[in-house]
Amino acid sequence: MKRTRLILYLLILAAVGRGIVALPAAQESLARPGLQIRFWFTEAVSTVPLDGRIILGFHKDLSKSINSPDLFDPQPTFAWDVRGWKPGESIVLDHTRASSWKGDLDSLDGWYGVQAVFKTGKARSIRAQGNAVTAKNVVFIEKGRMCRPLDLLFSIPVPGPGPFKETDFIKEVNFTSELLSRFCGEPEPIRAAVILPPGYFQESSRVYPSVYVMGGWGASPADCLGASAVQQKRYGMSGFGEEKVFIFLDLECRSGYQVFCDSDTNGPREETFFRELIPHIEKSYRVDKNPRTRFLMGQSTGAWASLWLLIRRPDQFGGAFAGSPDPVDFSEFIGTDIYQSGANMYFDPAGGKKYFTREGPLSSVSIEDFVGLDRIAGWGEQMYSFDATFSPRDGNGQPRQLFDWTTGKVDPGVAASWVSHDLSRVVSRLDQRRLDLLQGKIHIFVASDDPFGLNKPVEAFRNALLKSGIQADIRLVAGDSHAVWNDELRKACHADMDRICREAREKVAH
Repeated sequence: MKRTRLILYLLILAAVGRGIVALPAAQESLARPGLQIRFWFTEAVSTVPLDGRIILGFHKDLSKSINSPDLFDPQPTFAWDVRGWKPGESIVLDHTRASSWKGDLDSLDGWYGVQAVFKTGKARSIRAQGNAVTAKNVVFIEKGRMCRPLDLLFSIPVPGPGPFKETDFIKEVNFTSELLSRFCGEPEPIRAAVILPPGYFQESSRVYPSVYVMGGWGASPADCLGASAVQQKRYGMSGFGEEKVFIFLDLECRSGYQVFCDSDTNGPREETFFRELIPHIEKSYRVDKNPRTRFLMGQSTGAWASLWLLIRRPDQFGGAFAGSPDPVDFSEFIGTDIYQSGANMYFDPAGGKKYFTREGPLSSVSIEDFVGLDRIAGWGEQMYSFDATFSPRDGNGQPRQLFDWTTGKVDPGVAASWVSHDLSRVVSRLDQRRLDLLQGKIHIFVASDDPFGLNKPVEAFRNALLKSGIQADIRLVAGDSHAVWNDELRKACHADMDRICREAREKVAH
C-alpha cells in the first residue's frame, strides 16, 4: 500500500471522465457562461499532438502548494482526458461533462489558488518526465462565476530524474528486456540498483549471497543513493550479519507497480525475473548461484511481490522476508471479502461507510476517499495497479475493475478471476513437493494494528499456512506503523539468511 506521505502528495489528481473538448476561439464563450477555463501547451512541452489527462486543483489556502494537497484537508479537484491535443491549440472545459472530486464547479466561491498538471498518456504519475505543469494562479470566483476566463498555460515540463550517479559500491542496472519489449511493442527496460558489500573488491574470488529487494509504493533505486540511503537502512544492507550483494528493484510501470507477476496488462513480469534479471545479475556480479543463498526482501507492495515469487518458485530461493505485505488473502481485501455475495468495498452490509481504521491518522479516511486517488488519476494508482496485476483485460484493452469505483460494488466475475493470485488459495493448492520446499522460508512482519488493516489478511494467511502444514515465521508487531522495520527485525532477518547460507555451504562441502 502507499506510504502516507505519498498519499498526501498524489491528491492533486481528479475524477475519471472526458471533459475537455477543442473549440474554436469564437465559440469559447458558449462553453460556460461566467466560468471559463482555457488551456494551452507550448512547444517547450511537445512539438507533436498529445494524448493525456488534465488535472486541475483549487485550494482555499493560497499559501499551500497545490502540487502537494493534504488528504485530511481535501479541496475541489477536476480532471479531463484529452486526445490529439496540438501545440498552441486552446481547449476549454466542457462543463456538462466535467467530473469532480470534493466539489463541483458551481460550488466554487471565494479566492483560490489554481494550478494544473498535464499527465501524458504513458506516464504513471504526475512526477513523470514528459508531463507538464502550469504556474500557480490566484483567482476570485463568485458562486461558480468569474469576470473573465482563466487562462492556464502548460509551459513547464516536468524534468526527468537525472542520471543515476554510480559510486564504487552502488551500481545501476538498466537494460532492455526482450520479453517485455516484445509484449509492449516498444523498448521496455529493467532497472535496479546493485549495492556491493565493503569487501567486494578485496577478495576477487569470493562470491556472495544475493538479496533481491522490492520496496513499497514510491520507492526507487535512487533511494539507495545519498547520505540518507533510506532503503539501505531499512533492509540492513550494512552492519547486519555477513556481507551480501543487494539488488534493489524498480517496480514502477505505467499501470502503477508491477509485482513480478505475469498479467494481461503488465506482460510476462515473472518470466523476466527468472529468464532475464537473475541471469544478468549472476553474469555481472560475483554472487553465489546456489538458489539456497538467494533471498527476497520487501515492504508493502514489494513484500507481496517477494512472497509471490517465493511461493511460485520455492526451489529458487532460501527465503522471503516481507514487511506489511499488500493483501495476501482476498477474503480480507482492505476490509472486504471480495468473494462474498453482494460484496461492496465502500459499505458494510448494514450500509455503514468503511474506513481504514477506527483510530489513528487514517481513521477519518474512508475506502471511497482512498479510491478517489484512482478515480482522479485515471490510471497508475493503487486500485488500478491491483486490477492491472490480477484482472483480465476488457474489450478496450483495459484491466477489468474488481469493483465499481463510483458505487463500490464488487464484480463477482472479476473476483473469481482473482483467486489465482490469492496467496492463501494458491498455497492450499500446492503439491507436496512445493509444500516441502516452502518449509521455514516464509517470514512476514506486520503491525498488529496496521493503518491499512493489512494485519487481517496476514492473520488469514497464517491460518491457511497452518492448514497446509507449512511452518512460517509470522510476527505481529505491537503498534500501528505501516513501516515495521527495526533493528531487532533486521538482526533476525540477517541471522536467518546467514544460517541458511552456512547450511548450504556445508551441504556443498560434503
